[in-house]
Amino acid sequence: MEVRAMKDTTGFDYERTDINATGIGRIALGLGLFVIATPLLMPLVFPQAMSHRTPSAPPALSADAPQLEITPRRDLQHLRRGDDELAQSYGWTDRGRGVVRIPVARAMELLARKGLPAWPSP
Repeated sequence: MEVRAMKDTTGFDYERTDINATGIGRIALGLGLFVIATPLLMPLVFPQAMSHRTPSAPPALSADAPQLEITPRRDLQHLRRGDDELAQSYGWTDRGRGVVRIPVARAMELLARKGLPAWPSP
């Protein structure tokens, strides 16, 4: 078996070939042609972009557009008062089918006394 001694120093080398200057020139030329040709070709691709129309009037709001809340705190208080009145009063939900609403406190009393029909009792 032959044993070779390792060198303590490694040799440095450099790139022996260089990039081709004509290749760099062709890439630069192609990029320049692309930058110049693109704005010139865009009207052919997107002809509707060439017609500059200004609107004659601002768009009208549709009837379905929501109203802006000018006084949100007062509107919320009004909504809560209405909800409280519904939760604490009697009234018809569907008169034709005989469905009524009752106050929440009364409904809880009835439920505690009678229970639910399909609910297991303790």
